[in-house]
Amino acid sequence: MQNNSIFSLTKRLLAVFMLVSFVFLIIIIRLAYLQLIKGSWLQSKAMEQWLRELPLNAERGEIKDSNGVVLATNYSTYDIYVRPSMVENPTEVALVLSTYLGLDYDKIYIRATDRYVSESLIKLQVEKNTALEIRNKNLKGILFSENNTRYYPYGSALTQVLGFTTIDNIGQAGLEAYYNKYLSGVDGYILEESDVKGVKIDDTLSTYVPSIPGMNLELTIDINIQKFTEEALSLLMVEQKPKKASAIVMNPNNGEIVAMASMPNFDLNNVPRDDVEYLLETVKNINIVDVYEPGSTFKCITMANSIEEGVAHLTDEFYDPGYRIVDGEKIKCWKLTGHGHQTLSEGLCNSCNSVFVDLALRLGKDKMYEMFEKFGLGSLLGVDFQGESAGIIMDYNSSKVVDIARMGFGQAIATTPLQLISAICSIVNGGKLYKPYFVKSITEATRQIISKTYPEVINKTISEETSEIMKTMMEDVIKQYSGYYAFIPGYQVGGKTGTSQKYENGKLSGEYIASFVGTFPATNPDYVVLIVVDEPGGVSYYGSIAATPYAKIIIENIIKYKNYKPTTDLEADLEKVNTLVQMKNVVGMNIYNAVRELEELNLQVEIQGENEIVYSQFPMPNQNISVGSVVMIDTNNKN
Repeated sequence: MQNNSIFSLTKRLLAVFMLVSFVFLIIIIRLAYLQLIKGSWLQSKAMEQWLRELPLNAERGEIKDSNGVVLATNYSTYDIYVRPSMVENPTEVALVLSTYLGLDYDKIYIRATDRYVSESLIKLQVEKNTALEIRNKNLKGILFSENNTRYYPYGSALTQVLGFTTIDNIGQAGLEAYYNKYLSGVDGYILEESDVKGVKIDDTLSTYVPSIPGMNLELTIDINIQKFTEEALSLLMVEQKPKKASAIVMNPNNGEIVAMASMPNFDLNNVPRDDVEYLLETVKNINIVDVYEPGSTFKCITMANSIEEGVAHLTDEFYDPGYRIVDGEKIKCWKLTGHGHQTLSEGLCNSCNSVFVDLALRLGKDKMYEMFEKFGLGSLLGVDFQGESAGIIMDYNSSKVVDIARMGFGQAIATTPLQLISAICSIVNGGKLYKPYFVKSITEATRQIISKTYPEVINKTISEETSEIMKTMMEDVIKQYSGYYAFIPGYQVGGKTGTSQKYENGKLSGEYIASFVGTFPATNPDYVVLIVVDEPGGVSYYGSIAATPYAKIIIENIIKYKNYKPTTDLEADLEKVNTLVQMKNVVGMNIYNAVRELEELNLQVEIQGENEIVYSQFPMPNQNISVGSVVMIDTNNKN
């Protein structure tokens, strides 16, 4: 009996011991779990309860032009918060904030009295003067955090290039978006110890982690040339009334984009966010994103490649009756009466479609497609910008002989303006196709260079010898045939106009794109200028009238800005420009007779329409114009 009792007591003690041991084991495991596994998380939660964080927004990096002129910068604003645990008079807090910030009183009152929330953001980027007026009210519970608001000193200049940021200073478009990780910087913060109600504890340490400012960008853009470009486009928009227009100025010797603009545009300090459709359409950089049929400006590429491949020589002669027939299809020249007998150089000066059909057929399908690849057409150039398009090249196996013929003069192929001007740059710089770029260098706030861009050659397109020939031929286009619209007395300018008809749903739409590409100085270009006009609504849709005069304005301003000295006989050039003839009245005449009479006056005639009778003309009858000027006669009956 006694043995059984002892045995029973021993069992009970063992059971109690095991139970207590098990409990302690559970506690030890729990403590180990809390300290070793969840320790960091619990510590952070505890810190959240006794610490209050006030953000310090990083200053966004500046964007400057090639001369150090600031294009995008910041000015100080304040983010305003409410800390309910510190608010003593919520009614007055709500009244002051709603009055000065233009916000709803009831919503602010709810935030000011919600003790379950540590802090509530009331408004971002409040102007400094307004924030100071609120601060002077000395109301408990209102906190201020200094912030930065993006500011663009030149307003609407470079709308599509610079882009803009969100209200949180995150790049949303343009270079602001592409280089956002460099421009953004790193936010800092201030940590303050507080009691259980969130009220700051006096005489306690605060943790201050300073923000790191963003890096600065130095662009290839020259703001002065940019202003010349935008002023010329603004005038174009008024006089030609197009759907839209764009322009690029490039340095052909290194790929730098010196100016780039498109219109319509908007003030970057007042982004039209309330009209999303308009914003998305207007902020798009059509010089890089959109494609178009380049028309006759493309003839420079075909000509250069034909000379390079040995299928064309300066001694070659051609006859143009006004058309060519290829695969049973009639391909018309823009001059329906034909150019007659002409040399190779005259073929470019006359912009004769028939000559370039011949050249394309001489090159053949394989050489034409090799040309596209060599000149960067149908592929990305790698510009430092979002959304670059590769252009559109017809599939090799799908293209027919008649398609190759049309490609020779810039139809049946689509390029971006940036691709076209880059290809032209290679033609006049000795044959180097450079990768185009916007940013020359990225620097820290201390001006230490973090990254620098060096010119990069993508392809070799033509030889130095062919390039010299092309520079002379493009100068002849301006010197001998374009008269007043592009000729600048005392200076050598090269160039080529372009006009192409738009397609819609696979059919000709009846609308046109006019363009002009100019080189200056013609013998050794420092600048290449491209103007593209979408659906010009003025007197003519031809590039010589709708685009060329505005490129001339840009080049004339560059001449003054860079102080170029005359290189030709200024007096002789002025005499040429000042040699005037009186425009005849050719309305109602047969098209062939009208062309003959105007050409007898040494005028270059461009014809709109395909009818036999002239219904309108530009300039008007009896107006005095320079010898060699381009005049337009329209055979379309618009009544």
